[in-house]
Amino acid sequence: MNATLIPLRHTAPLPRYATRLLGAALAATAYVACLPWDLRNRAETAGALNETTPVTTSGAVLLALSLLTLAAYFGIRDRLAWTLLVVAAPPATLMYVSFDSHPAQDANAWPLAWAFCTLVMGVGVLVTAGVARSAARRNA
Repeated sequence: MNATLIPLRHTAPLPRYATRLLGAALAATAYVACLPWDLRNRAETAGALNETTPVTTSGAVLLALSLLTLAAYFGIRDRLAWTLLVVAAPPATLMYVSFDSHPAQDANAWPLAWAFCTLVMGVGVLVTAGVARSAARRNA
């Protein structure tokens, strides 16, 4: 088996946790690079749910592809719970901080948006990690 795909539970603690920290840093970096923050977000009209945002469709797609790639890698190398913590938790945390930093609006729907996006990221990471893990076991 390729040395880069050895299960992390079979490696020494320092490389194991360094790999997990690197994965979390990559997930956070992908979020910041693909979904830039604009703390000047404001409602388009008074009482509107939609805010002006620098988020683009290509940025969201690139973030999804980045997170799915990380999920597949960590799904092969690590347990599913660790994969969820390493890949989905950093972007979810950054999204929470970003949403929470906006001034309160008349129609403040960000907690619902954050919960939905976190759920979608978590399910996507778990499904991708599970599929990658089963494919790797089949090919081994």
